[in-house]
Amino acid sequence: MTSPPLHLRPLVLRPGLTDFAARGFRTEPAATRAVLQTAAGTFLAGYNAELATPAGTAPALGSLPPRLRGFAAEGAAMAATLLDRLSPGGGRRLAALHDAHDGRYAYLIHVGSGWALAKLHRTRLGGLGAGAPLLRWLAYDGLGFCHGFFAGERAVRRWAQHPPICAPTCDIRHQGLGRHLWFRACGDPAELARHVARLPARHHGDAWSGIALAVTYAGGVPEATVAALPALAREHRPALAQGAAFAAEAWQHSEYVPEHARTAVRVLAGVDVPTAAGWTWSARHDLDRPGATATDYRTWRLRIQSLAAPVVTGGPSCR
Repeated sequence: MTSPPLHLRPLVLRPGLTDFAARGFRTEPAATRAVLQTAAGTFLAGYNAELATPAGTAPALGSLPPRLRGFAAEGAAMAATLLDRLSPGGGRRLAALHDAHDGRYAYLIHVGSGWALAKLHRTRLGGLGAGAPLLRWLAYDGLGFCHGFFAGERAVRRWAQHPPICAPTCDIRHQGLGRHLWFRACGDPAELARHVARLPARHHGDAWSGIALAVTYAGGVPEATVAALPALAREHRPALAQGAAFAAEAWQHSEYVPEHARTAVRVLAGVDVPTAAGWTWSARHDLDRPGATATDYRTWRLRIQSLAAPVVTGGPSCR
C-alpha cells in the first residue's frame, strides 16, 4: 500500500490496535478471533488507504475479498471525515468517497463517519451526511462502537451509569456499543448476555440490535452459536431481528451476501435476506426526507421490529 504523505503519517493507525489480547477482549475461540480481527484489521487498512489517497479521489476496494470491502469503506470514511473536519474550510474527501462507493457501501460509510466524531470528541452531526437524511444518523452507531472498542473493561462498565432521560441519539450509540460487544466477547453468547445485563434496561434492546447486526455482518461463529442468541435476548427478539435486517440490507446493497449472513438472518429474523432487507425499505416510508431526525431513525427501527415481531415471537406486532 502507498504510504501517506509525510504530514499525514502521524495519523496512521497501527495494526496492533485491533489485537484482541492487547485490547483485553476475549480471545477464544481462535477461529472466531481470526475472523473478527481480520475484519477490524481491514477497517484499519481502509482508514490508512484513505490517508494515502489524493484528495478528491477515493481508495479502490476491488482488490479485497467481497466480504471485507465494507469494513475497508467504513475505515476510509473515518479517515475522510477526520481530514475534512481538520482541513481549513472543510474538504471534499468524504464526498468523493460517497460518490465512489455509496452504490454498495452507503451504510458503512455513514457508520465510519461516526468513528471520526468520536476521535474528535464531537457529538453533533452538523452537515455530516446531509444528502442522506435518515441514514446519516448511523454515524452515532459508529460513535458508540468506537467508544466501546477503544475502552477498557472499567470504561465499558461505566456505560451502566446513565441519566433517567436521554436523547434519541443515545439509543443509536447503544446500538453501536452492542455491535462492538460482538468483538469484545469474541462471539461468546454468555459473555454477551453478561455485558448487556450491565447496561441500563432501557437500552438492552438497542444493544441486542447491535449484536445481531454484528453477527450478521461480521460473522465468525457456527450456526449453533447464533441460535443461542434469541433465548438470551428474550423479549428483545424483535430488536435482534431488526439488527439482522439492517445487516441484510447492507449486504444486499453491496451485491454480495456471504453464507454466514444468510444463516444469521434466517435464525435471528426468521426470514430470508431479501425479505429482511425489504423490511428496512417498507419501514422507511415517509421517514427518509429532508430534516429527518434521530426520532425518525428510532421510528424506523421500531417499525422494522413491528414487522419482525409476528415472525420471531409468534405474537402481535410491537408498538
